[in-house]
Amino acid sequence: MTNTADHAWHWGPELPQSQRLLCHWLQDTGSLTERLRRHCRQFRVQLQRTTAEISLTPTQAAWIGADRAFCREVLLLCDEQPWVYASSLYSPSTLNAVPALGGLGQRALGELLFEDPQLLRSEFEFAQLTTPQWQQLTQMQDIVPSAKDYLPWARRSLLSTGRAGVLVTELFLPQAQAYQEGNK
Repeated sequence: MTNTADHAWHWGPELPQSQRLLCHWLQDTGSLTERLRRHCRQFRVQLQRTTAEISLTPTQAAWIGADRAFCREVLLLCDEQPWVYASSLYSPSTLNAVPALGGLGQRALGELLFEDPQLLRSEFEFAQLTTPQWQQLTQMQDIVPSAKDYLPWARRSLLSTGRAGVLVTELFLPQAQAYQEGNK
């Protein structure tokens, strides 16, 4: 694997125009793990893949300050429904500074990073997937596409603790509560 799933997504500052409550989810600076836990009876992380030292795009490299990174991809499930596809990129120096990143397994990244009182989050960038991007991701990650006719939105930001930085991408899947609220 030489690229992450989100390497070609069209990132920018634009938010969905008609889905006000989806925007609240996309712009929430708190722990997504904690928010998801509040909206379901059972929360679970399903590890999809971890990849050692992939090549980064120039933009990704600028975010984390390295040309190569470790990549972890997960699905965040609420009541056994995948609500979020998430990937995290971190440099070898970040792994040295926070060795627990290498052994997260089924643990949510947010549970580790949000424990640090010095945690800072950068500004968000947002992207709405195109039909080919969404089809590719569903095939790569074995996600069952929803019957809903809209394309999912993602956000990315850098979570840093002073010792290390992790570029986190979170794609809200069509089953997520963020869309249910936004369509009421």
